[in-house]
Amino acid sequence: MSVESSPNDLESLAAAGLWHPGQPLRLHLGCGENHLAGYVNIDYPPQEHNVMHLRADTFRDITRLNFPPGSVDEIRLHHVFEHFSRVTALALLIRWSVFLRVGGTLRIETPDILGSAETLLARVPDTVRMGVIRHLAGDQAAAWAYHVDHWYPERFRRTLGAFGYDPVQIQVSRWSQEPYLSNVEACGTKAVQMPPEALLRAADALLTDSMVAPVESATYAVWTQQLRDILGGNAPHRPAAAGAPATGGLDASVLGSAGSQRPLDEIHDFNQRGRDAWIRSKAEGIPAGAAVLDVGAGTCPYRPLFAHCQYKAHDFKRYEGVKLGGHTEYGSIDFVSDITAIPVPDASFDVVVCTEVLEHVPEPIEALREFARILKLNGRLLVTAPLGSGLHQLPYHYYGGYTPEWYRHFAPRFGLELVELAPNGGFFRLLAQESARVVWTIGHHQHLHGQHLELVRQLFGEWIPRYLYGLEERCMIDQFTVGYHVEAVRRS
Repeated sequence: MSVESSPNDLESLAAAGLWHPGQPLRLHLGCGENHLAGYVNIDYPPQEHNVMHLRADTFRDITRLNFPPGSVDEIRLHHVFEHFSRVTALALLIRWSVFLRVGGTLRIETPDILGSAETLLARVPDTVRMGVIRHLAGDQAAAWAYHVDHWYPERFRRTLGAFGYDPVQIQVSRWSQEPYLSNVEACGTKAVQMPPEALLRAADALLTDSMVAPVESATYAVWTQQLRDILGGNAPHRPAAAGAPATGGLDASVLGSAGSQRPLDEIHDFNQRGRDAWIRSKAEGIPAGAAVLDVGAGTCPYRPLFAHCQYKAHDFKRYEGVKLGGHTEYGSIDFVSDITAIPVPDASFDVVVCTEVLEHVPEPIEALREFARILKLNGRLLVTAPLGSGLHQLPYHYYGGYTPEWYRHFAPRFGLELVELAPNGGFFRLLAQESARVVWTIGHHQHLHGQHLELVRQLFGEWIPRYLYGLEERCMIDQFTVGYHVEAVRRS
């Protein structure tokens, strides 16, 4: 089995200035409030947290990170790994082993269940025992804040050793004051580059350790299939929190039988992925050395696509909030100005790119005029903008969206000939995205779902989006879409 990885996260970190080629790449995953210098500190978005004041450099789901093989120098997690099920933990170890270079290090700290057991069995007050139990079970203040597996020194040594780490150094510690919490830290050095198939076999073998009797062969088969599903791009297995029923009696096959079998992250992120793919396809057709201006470039995510061109970036650089990719910092911007008055001569560029910007422009017609001014004759304009979107990047959000007729009406005024005007998905993909948003915003309303919280997660996070995405594959309704991809050529 292959474990696929794409350079998207590496490119986005570079575009945001969080990492530069030639520098070591050290990842601090699930950083919480602990910001480590010299690392890229990553955690869930703020809305997923109820207590901590995050100090992350970028917000992502750490179970879905994708880096090129051998591109990462160090990965570390402190009191995060215990939140993953045995299957998810092994899947992540496989992914991280692929990401890490030979000689790179993996550092994981968790509660130590053996040291905790010693404290529980000692003559200590109940307040100490309850503190230890809380240490083992998690604070349970958020849906993810449950500890679902337990680690101890020999388990770490055996597990990391099976994945090619040598040496594996173990350090155990215990608080010197009540409630005497026990922790274990494992630090492994990647000694060899194991093929993905060998990593998978190692994980399968480790899963046999969790069988309590041969009769559990059917359970073992479920575990190994879950492992392959996660590595294939499906959502990691998440145990139900607070004893909530996994499905609430609803048969998933009712929705799943007609649902799309694409990886779930592809269904959730089709809007961004479709836009990225469209820009990539256009960039491939642009001649080497062409002068390209990325207007409203923000974090400059498309800079690598135009590496063969003379790429320049523009932005007004006044928005201070979270930008594309969960970053707060701008990329390297060449021209800082209002979009209607870019400080370059007439006919300066062969290509102007402007993605998801026009809704943030008070005078978009004047912006279109400016694009035409700075384009050379027969130069190309590549624009994407939403037809409809939620409020974002406030206070700089002025319009609900742009219809095909807007482009058809205003483009000719400035000598621009439309050559492509295509929707980015139809009604059912749009509805799939908005259904998933119920889960993306779960931190705001999880207290309203009671024992049905995990059912809501599954229903809106996977079953409905899969069903709707599959429906669009058979029935495309373009009256509704997230937005349009537009190409125009300056003819006069």
